[in-house]
Amino acid sequence: MISNPRKFSRLFWLPAYLLVATPTSVSAQVIPDTTLPNNSVAPSNGQTIEITGGTPKQSNLFHSFEQFSLATGSTALFKNASAFENIISRVTGKSISNIDGRIQVEGNANLFLINPNGIIFGPNATLDIRGSFIGSTANSIKFADDNEFSAVNPQASPLLTISVPVGLQYGDPGNITVQGLGNNLFLNSPTDPSVNRSDRPPGLQVDTGQTLALVGGNLTLEGGNLTTAGGRIELGSVGVGMVTLTPTNPGWMLGYDNIERFQDIQLSQAASLEASGNSGGSIQVQGRNVKLTDASAILADTLGSGSGGMLTVKATDTVQVSGFSFPPSAPPFMSRLSTDVAPEATGDGGNLIIETGRLLITDGAQISTGTFSAGNAGTLRVTAKELEIIGGSPIGASGLFAPVEADATGNGGNLTIKTDRLQISNGAQIAVSTFGSGNAGALNIQANQVELIGISPEGSPSGLFATVESGATGNGGNLLIESDRLQLTNGAQLAVSTFSDGNAGTLTVRTQNLEAIGGAPRGSSGLFAVSRATGNGGNLLIETNSLRLVDGGQIATATGGSGNAGDLIVKALESVELIGTTELGRSGLFSSAINGTGEGGNLTVSTGKLIVRDEATISVSNFSSRNPNIPPGQGAAGNLNVDANLILLDNQGILTAEAAAGDRGNINLQSDTIFLRRDSAITTNAQDTATGGNITLNTDILGAFENSDITANAKQSFGGRVIINAQGVFGAQFRGQLTPESDVTASSNLGAQFNGVVQLNTPDINPNQALVKLPSDLVDRSTQVVAVCQKTGGNEFVITGRGGLPEVPAQILRDGTVWEDLRLAWRGNQELEAKNQNSPTPKTRHPTRSQVPIIEARGWVMDANGQVTLVSHLPQTPSQSWYASSQCGSVK
Repeated sequence: MISNPRKFSRLFWLPAYLLVATPTSVSAQVIPDTTLPNNSVAPSNGQTIEITGGTPKQSNLFHSFEQFSLATGSTALFKNASAFENIISRVTGKSISNIDGRIQVEGNANLFLINPNGIIFGPNATLDIRGSFIGSTANSIKFADDNEFSAVNPQASPLLTISVPVGLQYGDPGNITVQGLGNNLFLNSPTDPSVNRSDRPPGLQVDTGQTLALVGGNLTLEGGNLTTAGGRIELGSVGVGMVTLTPTNPGWMLGYDNIERFQDIQLSQAASLEASGNSGGSIQVQGRNVKLTDASAILADTLGSGSGGMLTVKATDTVQVSGFSFPPSAPPFMSRLSTDVAPEATGDGGNLIIETGRLLITDGAQISTGTFSAGNAGTLRVTAKELEIIGGSPIGASGLFAPVEADATGNGGNLTIKTDRLQISNGAQIAVSTFGSGNAGALNIQANQVELIGISPEGSPSGLFATVESGATGNGGNLLIESDRLQLTNGAQLAVSTFSDGNAGTLTVRTQNLEAIGGAPRGSSGLFAVSRATGNGGNLLIETNSLRLVDGGQIATATGGSGNAGDLIVKALESVELIGTTELGRSGLFSSAINGTGEGGNLTVSTGKLIVRDEATISVSNFSSRNPNIPPGQGAAGNLNVDANLILLDNQGILTAEAAAGDRGNINLQSDTIFLRRDSAITTNAQDTATGGNITLNTDILGAFENSDITANAKQSFGGRVIINAQGVFGAQFRGQLTPESDVTASSNLGAQFNGVVQLNTPDINPNQALVKLPSDLVDRSTQVVAVCQKTGGNEFVITGRGGLPEVPAQILRDGTVWEDLRLAWRGNQELEAKNQNSPTPKTRHPTRSQVPIIEARGWVMDANGQVTLVSHLPQTPSQSWYASSQCGSVK
């Protein structure tokens, strides 16, 4: 799933930093001014300028110069400094300080040098200082008693103070440049990717534990190097405001809370900051844009028994780390930030913190908090509105890493990222891994949007990884992603895996929308929890509103060794959609045990709507049906459990629990509605001597159409059991073997005596449920018709008894409603019309049904079809019918 990001190969080219021209030499110009009560004195003694005089104020010694520059090979020596804690110097003229020589201080005093016009340190510039060095283009130094020592507005002696410096005041400051010939750093080997610093030039250096600070406008390191072993390095690029100074004994810590705006910092041509030491030192870099290119590095590694410090990079706009080098006479190196625990160190590593608007890592650059030894690694934390990691290089992938390296016994640190948008592409990676006996740390991602895209030219996937690498005995770390949207495309992957004895961690994804699309020649886009050795694979838990796997996108837990696979659990509130295939395989959810003795994990899906179509698959199995050359696993397959309101399988959509060994591989579906269409299937077919798994469907409606099958068949053993609990089953029928129709089977190739069981449980139908018992006593029909004489004023046809609609639809007509006699209504209409005719204002009358007189039926006739019709005149028959009353006369 993941290639070794530390791999590198040889490629010869001439790095840019070896082409830098030597800067123009300058003459030594250390010229004191006359602004102090006791002015500085700076006579030349050959190549050495001995600086004496100045104005003392208890522990502070003040110097003031009109110019301060040093030629190559020259030295500026601050003498008589042993009695002071701080030497505070300023440049009040209008020229930049060009320093290509050595600055030396007698004693242990800290040296402050401020020149608002700017400072350039040439490639031969060095520091010989026992205390700290603060080089600044500030306007003034402020003190605790509110006094200041200003370079732009020199003041007389009353403003000189005995208190401690507390801040650097800026207003349109000049720039600071450090030039050099590069860091000469390289990685020891592909199997030992620790930093070799044996040929690194120290550049500007202060003693162990001290502070080296450069704070000005734009800061540029062109192949330059800053060094303090176990101390503190401060790079600050500011515009307007005050940088605070806090004594740390020894050294100083700078604060930027009062800065109104920042400017830019750039390290190029293999420049470096190095605070590594017995105790890993601390480095703080703060600006608007911070950029490292051309194999430049910022290192605060732990080299001995002391504890690490902290490396902090803060940029209001952008932090960019990019590029690598292949020096002709040395192994390669990439641009890098690290707080690693070096080989043979026993102390713990420091923490690494990046806070910025945008973090960009490209062209093989790496940010690392790893351990190569017994010390535990520190944490790596990134907070950015946007984090983008692109591509790699021949020497390795671009990315963020927190590894436990080979032979290391210390534990790895956690890697935490908080961002609005995370994009990883072209083989770039973020990983917490163990190659040794120490346990890997955890990888935690919080982002609104996560995009993992593509692979490297060598085929390594872009992605997020928590791995146990080959030869490791430590356990893998957990991987947690919390986001609004997570998308993987073109072979990108997200994985927890083990290739050795250590167990893999758990992969947990909580997102509103999760989508994996397509694949690459070496693998599908997707999420994976894999064991390929003796260690157990991790569980994979997904909680989302919607999950969509398209064109070969996959999510899987698997084992290819003796370790067991973890469980795959998907909880999607709205929907799970699995669609299509690629040349690599089907889109789908998988839990597999292949080519080993480890057991497969269970696969559980809970969602509102599950759609599996266009050859997509949900599978638990212990063999690879796609590759017959891969032998089946010997461990049992897991079970497949689905709980959904709707399950739709369409166009060869498949739910399968196929097994070649073991007694598991069952399917349990709980759904209101299950539909199978167009050659889709639910199957627990067993290969070889395995027993067919069981299928249990609990549903209201089951429909299977167009040759869609439900099967629990076996080849050389007993078939499984199919249990369907449904209110209604449509389309599918039980058959002894598969046909072109939609079948439900549980057969065995060994014969009928080895067939499984198909059990269909639907509601029982009672044939008497809709019948109503008829009355036993017959009605005398002669009592139901009354013949009325003509003299009554109108003949009547009267039905006695009861009639109308039944009380319930299932019953026949019975005496439940009263027949309504319409004759009274007709007579009422006649009387109303008579009144209207006598009215003074005649009304127009429209023909109505009531105007047609109703004639009393006098008899009935029956036609040849047995149809009875009532008639108004008696037919001419020789005998009297039953309807003639003895009280009536002849009809006229």
